[in-house]
Amino acid sequence: MRKAVFAVALLASGQVKAQDSFADAFWDLSARSGFDFSSGYYGASKPTEILALPLSVKAVKGPWTLRADMSWLRISGPAILLDAGGAGGAAGIRTSGHASGLGDLHLFGTYSVESLWASGWFVDVTARVKAPTASFAKGLGTGAWDGGGQVDVAKTFGGFIPFFQIGYRFTGSPAGYTLRNVLYGSIGAQYTWTERLTAGAVFDIRQAALPSARTPQEGTAYVNYKLSDRWSVNVYGTAGFSPNSPSAGGGVAITFRGF
Repeated sequence: MRKAVFAVALLASGQVKAQDSFADAFWDLSARSGFDFSSGYYGASKPTEILALPLSVKAVKGPWTLRADMSWLRISGPAILLDAGGAGGAAGIRTSGHASGLGDLHLFGTYSVESLWASGWFVDVTARVKAPTASFAKGLGTGAWDGGGQVDVAKTFGGFIPFFQIGYRFTGSPAGYTLRNVLYGSIGAQYTWTERLTAGAVFDIRQAALPSARTPQEGTAYVNYKLSDRWSVNVYGTAGFSPNSPSAGGGVAITFRGF
């Protein structure tokens, strides 16, 4: 799932928690699903298509957020997808044909700096672990553990919210490959048009896990619509600006909050 979707979740959850006194007393549970599709060459001679059906479960209590992400993946094409980024967490090593199955399990723990909410600042510090549940034999994952951390910062100016993210990933290397750790970041902004409608754009850039590969760079535009107090939908499209990024992609994410 694309980072823009989680950028919306970060900002929305921070604003809700800042206004909701119950957030410190009870776990606020939510789930997100949808689909994500992208296509690109990723440095190969023929295009590779990735379809991801993600599921994300999140629990929030006070300044703490716990989240687990996993996707069902279908990959068709020859690309080595170590840097597929938001495409459902795909990170396979394969040379031809197609494969499908479960992707890797990503676990996140986030601490939000509550003391800044009153001044319109939202700062989140996140630790992440990737469990290698995707099949290495099928080329759906590397078969190695990953870990890392990131910081997300946002500032409200009325309905306008600029934000940025910086993070570092400790990349596990599968047999036969030597991968490097990756520094990544993003910058973007969103605007709240009404109580239900927000829209924004974000630019992502990160080092390639293979030192010889080009730096992945992608831009995403999104619209988020709140259907009710519990349901919201996010629609987004992505364009790549590097040979090691998807040429184009997009998807839909539907969120249910408050089990």
